[in-house]
Amino acid sequence: MDGRLLHQEGENRDVRLWSEINQSQNGDSLPDGYISRYAESTCVNVRQNDMEELRQVWESLDTEGRQFFFKTYGDIAHLLYVQVDETMLQALIQFWNPGYCCFTLNGKDLMPTVEEYSELLRIPNVMEGKVYTKPDGACNRFVTLSQLAGRSTQWAGNLFSKKGGNLCFPWYSIAEIARTYPDNYKKAHLLAVAIYGLVLFPRTLGYIDVAIFEVFNQFKYNISPVHAILAETFLSLNACRQLEGGRFRGCVPLLYVWIKSHFWKIPRETLPGINFTNFSPLKEFLEKTWDETDSTKWVEAFRNLQDQDLVWRVPWLRCRKFLYRCYDHDWLMLLGLWGAIGCAPLLVSRQFGSRQFVPYTAGLADSEKTNQKLLEDEKKKRKEIIEQYQHALEAERDNTAAWKRKSHDSKIRLTESQNAYNTLEAQLNQSRDQYAQLEARVKDLWALVQTCQISIQVLEDIKQGGNDYWFTRLRNAAHRFQEQDKINEKIMNLAQDVAEHVTAIAREARVLRPHVVSREMKSSLEMLFDQINDLGSRVKPYLPRN
Repeated sequence: MDGRLLHQEGENRDVRLWSEINQSQNGDSLPDGYISRYAESTCVNVRQNDMEELRQVWESLDTEGRQFFFKTYGDIAHLLYVQVDETMLQALIQFWNPGYCCFTLNGKDLMPTVEEYSELLRIPNVMEGKVYTKPDGACNRFVTLSQLAGRSTQWAGNLFSKKGGNLCFPWYSIAEIARTYPDNYKKAHLLAVAIYGLVLFPRTLGYIDVAIFEVFNQFKYNISPVHAILAETFLSLNACRQLEGGRFRGCVPLLYVWIKSHFWKIPRETLPGINFTNFSPLKEFLEKTWDETDSTKWVEAFRNLQDQDLVWRVPWLRCRKFLYRCYDHDWLMLLGLWGAIGCAPLLVSRQFGSRQFVPYTAGLADSEKTNQKLLEDEKKKRKEIIEQYQHALEAERDNTAAWKRKSHDSKIRLTESQNAYNTLEAQLNQSRDQYAQLEARVKDLWALVQTCQISIQVLEDIKQGGNDYWFTRLRNAAHRFQEQDKINEKIMNLAQDVAEHVTAIAREARVLRPHVVSREMKSSLEMLFDQINDLGSRVKPYLPRN
């Protein structure tokens, strides 16, 4: 399919004649004796995704950003504020007729139509007759998401995971980006992606299926997504009736607004006053005060529904034409993201203000089977895409793991280098401290050498008699022999002390010699050794002989 519908128009009289003749010749879609029965009870789950965060993102947009959103994506943001009566929808689903894809309420058929959903969503710039079809090639979801979020394709690829056999990514992964994005236009695009994934096509709660990018990317071709929304709604309704339960995966707020609108009675005199140019059915629906109905009586109300209880043509529907067939099918084939299904809009001609007549439905019941090969091919293609993605993701993970290992090894080498540098720096500081200690000890040795020189000079002066003070005292104390012996003993003790000092100095100097590194200290130490030798020779005569 090239995404276009056949543009064949027909008068109501001609369409009715064509339908009744073909119906009589080819028969009904269902076998004779088929009776549409409502389900006595169903356990249908119509739970929706949490809308609070989406509302916060919408309310953070300024006026210019909201106008841009409405101009680009229509009124889909109003769906965030629809308060759904779950009991009513659960009761309504019990009356879904899978054979004809419509609601049969006490013998009266109703179904959501392309025209009604289009009016509700008011998506601008879509071209008449251009509908969603499967793209020829898989769109690059990674690039689309990375461009919208302002992140890398690797970041986008890491978000994707398989849920229920389909690729998807969690809403919370882009929620913070959508809330804090400084660019209002990019924020509007991200919000639209979230609404498409969480409201219009809610495949898995809390997750956005990447298949939505296939319909989302067709906006640039002015293609309407309404057919895909209706297809997924009908497929989900069929599944819930056939399984007698399960979760409804269609757009819950849109279905709720649609069925409530058929009870929206507006006085006839007010209809001409509606300005359809700026009139928004969803906005008007949110502003209207609705009468509350006992939730336990919805099944009884639908079972006993009368013509006067219904508004067959909703007051906000403007169209005068409606789609009833396409291509080789004598009914309308709707192609969704995960399947396809047929419907016969002629069943509900009254919803367009036309007189109801017998619709042509031959082959309608087999519409899902007719499209089975297309679905199988699509599943096969999706499986191949998923496998390719998984291989690419595994390769990326291997590259990431290798990079992490290299980074870890580099960190280890950097740590070892840092430790080695710290060790060398500590050794250098220690060498500096040792050098300072050596320098201080050398100075102390020089001070001892000077002391020894003075002591030796005193001894020489005593020996040579050059010191008058000592000789005067010796002459005066000559008569005291014992005092002289004491003086001599002191002299010998002093000489022995000097010798011991000289020996200690020599020992210290020998200990210091291997550690000396500077040329100045080495020369100073050599001079010190010369002085020690000189002192040793000078003090030797004063030492006692053994």
